[in-house]
Amino acid sequence: MTDAVTASTTVVQVAAGADRARVVLRSGAIAARILERRPRYARVGLVAAGALLLGGDAVDLRISVGADCTLELEDIGGTVAYDGEGRRASWTARIEIGDRGICTWHGQPFVIADGADVDRRTDAELGDGAALLLRETLILGRVGERGGAIRARTGVTVQGTPALIEHLDVDGRSPIPGVLGSDRVLDSVVLIGREPAEQDPPWRTSGIAVLRPERGGLVVRSVVDAAHLGDLATRWGALREELIHEA
Repeated sequence: MTDAVTASTTVVQVAAGADRARVVLRSGAIAARILERRPRYARVGLVAAGALLLGGDAVDLRISVGADCTLELEDIGGTVAYDGEGRRASWTARIEIGDRGICTWHGQPFVIADGADVDRRTDAELGDGAALLLRETLILGRVGERGGAIRARTGVTVQGTPALIEHLDVDGRSPIPGVLGSDRVLDSVVLIGREPAEQDPPWRTSGIAVLRPERGGLVVRSVVDAAHLGDLATRWGALREELIHEA
């Protein structure tokens, strides 16, 4: 994590401890709170420290998981990107996971309201034997809205080798056929660094797409018109239990 840390930067660092994991927290635009600790395990809640996300806001999260440690991150409440009145907002998360480390992050819905213009980026670096599990739900617009614009970037490397690179540019005012089209919700569960116990899950039959990254793992995705129609809670829960069982 060599880039400059600003007042809006939230830092979460976890390392092994004798009785409890050593956890370093710094709250910025997002406040971080310890929910649970064991010698090599920590669960941390993330909650907005103020009104988010407004035009001009720049949210920055730096997450570091030590070797042989497990960190569970939980968003406490969803996020709404409001009308920026011509100003762009950004949301950046950078995750580093040491050898054999595990990080899970259960994100709550991220809503892009009419007039919002957002850059959202997640970058992760995994060490040898490390694993990352992410839950992300992007929603174009609140009820009755078409939604603003978002450019979402995800990049995951394993020991320096790219494992997942995704770019998504959507604007509720100009739906693109083959991307979201007339739908408003992109619901995703991403697992990198582990193979699921069930090698051929029967999820495709329920209208859910399943992709297989080259470096091992799973990308489960649903594109629907309303969040409750594409809920991936069951899939997330099964994959999380597999990882946390190792902790």
